[in-house]
Amino acid sequence: MSKSPKGRPAGTPAAAPESSKPQFFELATEDDGDALTVAVDDITPNPFNDRDLGDITQLAESIDRDGLLQDIVVMHTSAFAEFHPEQAASITTKYVLAFGERRWRAHMHLGRDTISAILRNDTAGKIRRVLFTENHHRKQLSPIEEARNFWVLKNEFGLSHREIVKECLLNHPNHVTRRLQLLELPPALQEIVATEEGPGVTMARNIGQQLAEPDEQLRAWELIRDEGLNLKQAVDRIRNADLESPRSAPAAEPSGEQESVPQGNTTRPAELKQSAVPQGNITAGADDGSPAVAKSQPTARKTVAAADRSAAERNNASADRDEACRQLIGNDTKLTAEQHDALFGRTLLAPMQQGAARSRAHRWLRDAGRAGFDIGDTDSYFEAVLSSGQADLVNRVAVATALAAGEVRARDGRRQWDKTDAEHVRLLIESTGYVPETAWERAQLDKFGVPYPGASAEPDPEPIH
Repeated sequence: MSKSPKGRPAGTPAAAPESSKPQFFELATEDDGDALTVAVDDITPNPFNDRDLGDITQLAESIDRDGLLQDIVVMHTSAFAEFHPEQAASITTKYVLAFGERRWRAHMHLGRDTISAILRNDTAGKIRRVLFTENHHRKQLSPIEEARNFWVLKNEFGLSHREIVKECLLNHPNHVTRRLQLLELPPALQEIVATEEGPGVTMARNIGQQLAEPDEQLRAWELIRDEGLNLKQAVDRIRNADLESPRSAPAAEPSGEQESVPQGNTTRPAELKQSAVPQGNITAGADDGSPAVAKSQPTARKTVAAADRSAAERNNASADRDEACRQLIGNDTKLTAEQHDALFGRTLLAPMQQGAARSRAHRWLRDAGRAGFDIGDTDSYFEAVLSSGQADLVNRVAVATALAAGEVRARDGRRQWDKTDAEHVRLLIESTGYVPETAWERAQLDKFGVPYPGASAEPDPEPIH
């Protein structure tokens, strides 16, 4: 770190001479816990609060109608500057906000001159960590966002795993360890963990434990997602491709010397796609120990082709159901009491990816013009809906989210369908007239005894890729 001429770290403001310190640096007679009435212009927002505040219009209307039900919390700028001199260097107000920025901004929105506040200088030393943890609880974090938060708590605040568990009110210290393991994955895979396009948390961790190279980890997920392989089959396919690839052999130099090539980095994803033999189908080797790969290749190709066809039909069925869900939401279709109860029963009792379901429901509602609020951020949108007091809107969003939870679950290619998925499709059939067109989806409905229109007609002859 570069130093100033007197050895002070660069960027750290020098202490102001006593005569030049603003008057507000003096604590005066105000003590911790005092209830104050503070001018809104005499408060600076906390520089550590990076929360998306969302739309404050409805909060302002609530305060205008019912008054401020909970005071904000402030610190003297002098107390804040003692612990955070770099952030305090440009602050020219007497107070720094500790908690309650949405309430403070709502007062400014209403044109109010003052706001009720509680003084808490004792929070100055820990305010960054407290705000960080508070926002961790408030937001519906994805597993990767949670992992990044844990990383900050561990590496910037110095908390142990057990301290993070206590701070974040978690159930088990292993939760922190498992989340942090996700940060060892390549960024491209991190970004899709627990989304509609990516692996679940456990699958992602297992991929990272089985394969060390980023390219191999990404390719493993592609094989699992696109060809319906399990993790062992995908890992075997990748390792076999490395062994068979000419690039994995040491290259002979003109001088006769050989240069060692790291094997884990020699095969790119595009090349791996050309390997045709899944290891689960290779027959036993000959007596001399050589594998009988040639004899097993035709069967392997047929297996891969069948898997490709099944995966394509499943994707097509998912796209068809997505349109049916959009139709149900766009037409504001009213469910019967029995359908409504069954929908929410499935959502509450079956495992669900809540973040993916909320994002999908939010997109459906916005695309259909049924969202009620023009808010792009999903978390802020749901917060606005919950605080809106509009029962019809809350119910509409809840139904859309429950429907999206069922669809996210049904389209997850890593799992086999069960009765819950078939009942999800039954709801679409009964409420929108949805007609399953693929042989794959029809076979699933037949398995669980769910009738569907067009059962006697031929399904789509070929999957559309």
